[in-house]
Amino acid sequence: MLLAKDFKFGFFLTFVGLGFLGVQSVTAQQNSTKKDRVRPSTFASEAGQAIKWRNSVDEALAEAKKEGKPVFWYIPSVEGTFMDRKPVIDRYMLAGPFSWPAIIDLLNNRFVPLNSLASGQHQTTYDLQPYRFVEPGFVLLDAHGEKLLAVDQITTLDPDWFVSLICDALKLSLEPVQRTEELVQAWSNFKSGNYDFDVEKTLPYEDLQSELAQNEIAERILLRGFFLFRRGKHAAAAETWRMSQARHPEHPLARKAQAEAEGWGPFVRGFEVHRNLPDQALRAGLDSRGSTAPKSVYTEQDLWDRSVEFLLDMQREDGAWVDSDYDFGGTDSLPNVHVAVTALCGIALIEAVSYLPSKHERLQRAIEKAAAFVSNTANINYADRDEILWAHAYRSRFLARLIEVTGVDLNDGYRSALMRAVDDLQKIQEASGVWYHEYTNPFVTATALTALYRVEAVGVQVNPTTILHGVNALSNDRFDNGAFPYSSRGKGHRADRRSGEGQIPASAGRMPLCELALYQRGHSDDEKLRFALHAAFENHKYLNNAYKYDDHTSTMGYGGFFFWYDMHGRSEAISFIKDKDFRRELTEKQRSIIMSLPEYDGCFVDSHELGRCYGTAMALKCLAYLKQADSQ
Repeated sequence: MLLAKDFKFGFFLTFVGLGFLGVQSVTAQQNSTKKDRVRPSTFASEAGQAIKWRNSVDEALAEAKKEGKPVFWYIPSVEGTFMDRKPVIDRYMLAGPFSWPAIIDLLNNRFVPLNSLASGQHQTTYDLQPYRFVEPGFVLLDAHGEKLLAVDQITTLDPDWFVSLICDALKLSLEPVQRTEELVQAWSNFKSGNYDFDVEKTLPYEDLQSELAQNEIAERILLRGFFLFRRGKHAAAAETWRMSQARHPEHPLARKAQAEAEGWGPFVRGFEVHRNLPDQALRAGLDSRGSTAPKSVYTEQDLWDRSVEFLLDMQREDGAWVDSDYDFGGTDSLPNVHVAVTALCGIALIEAVSYLPSKHERLQRAIEKAAAFVSNTANINYADRDEILWAHAYRSRFLARLIEVTGVDLNDGYRSALMRAVDDLQKIQEASGVWYHEYTNPFVTATALTALYRVEAVGVQVNPTTILHGVNALSNDRFDNGAFPYSSRGKGHRADRRSGEGQIPASAGRMPLCELALYQRGHSDDEKLRFALHAAFENHKYLNNAYKYDDHTSTMGYGGFFFWYDMHGRSEAISFIKDKDFRRELTEKQRSIIMSLPEYDGCFVDSHELGRCYGTAMALKCLAYLKQADSQ
């Protein structure tokens, strides 16, 4: 358990040093939905092009038959999908696995490499339909065009996994990659998480001149940047990566390094991992779907260990997690998204203390830095209206949870920061009582109300009128059958479609959270909460269909970005069920689902834009709620 004496002094040093000096200040902008996304430089945009891609399926099949080679068909997208960020996801792949020399040589020499949209007759022949095949992915075809393997839903990018998967599928053997002993040693330390390893001294690259050393030079520069990034020194890492273009502009890793320096590469976004992996994890794609770990690779304790290490590795020096680029509310909303994600990661780390006592000091430092970041209002864009709810609600929950476990007194800086967050959250409530996220809807109203419930539990007062209006608005949105609409209906629409007929399958994901918000305020009961949870499990298939899909699906309107959000609401609601036997039944069912979802590196994700830090934090929070439910 975290103790107050452990945190107080460190918090004030960090709070004053970062908060009041305005580190990472955000210039207020007019609320806008304009999406100003990264535009890669010409040099970096050529990442992945060292592979001799064919662009026609028919031509690739004809060549494969003539040469007697299999086809490696990389599928950046499928026809008929409206998945968001297709160019962004494609760039992750090109600057990720398809930039590593071992994979380039494997595909160029042993395959006919094809880079093409799945469309027309080939889409039907190989069963590459939207939602059934979720991009990005690839298909292996034999020399006669028969499908050998299809791998989709790839959201964790590790070159060792790609090589292992392809070679295992086709029973290929490869010569080991040529590396110096120093580089091997450096990689060993990096994959083990020893980022204090003196890579600067061990891996010089200025005096390597021979032609044989070109791969070595490129890899050394890239790896030195990796070490700096994992130490939280993101700017220094980018500066190191930029050296590659000047040193060896023709090398494929130079373009990858530039992509990482520009902030859109898969390593800096958290999708490319370089961790020691269990042998069974390398079977992902063969024994499981996509990059999801095969069954029973990891215990729950393993997931806490690996997921927390990942979160710690991705934290910036100023305490923030900034890998999320969820900009549906416009680019001006990203500062608030980053505050929200940082708060969620902070909560996950608080919960991790009891699982990982050996990491107590490191966790403590990371939590302090996160608390300072979310408490610094210069990091919030108050002009944004679309995503600011999440910043206020989640930082309120983070600071409340921190106060709860540290036992700080009324005069502590945490409480002052929490009171400001609560005040901010109350101020953005609409006159009708609802809260707003891109549009007014019941699930954000429930998010606000459940956050305020946690706040009141640590003794911070909330305006009773705020709660009354919020509960009335949420009750007004509730159909008589327990369903909740996607958008708030307003007071004048209470009689419209009052029964909610046909609404449950589409709203089952958000029902537990919405019902919980009413339950916590005495406006629902155990029976209704149980029904909401039953509906969520009964209709989980619709939510699961959207898993890893970066947009709304055509069925029920779920999107990948709802997956862990809905799972979190469900897990929290389970912990409030009074009947012990029923609570245990639901806990076991929910835990079983979560344990089937980790990536092959032991982390979690749903959508690319929300990112792996968000998905990992939410999954850990779900497991923490289930542990709480078990202990009651």
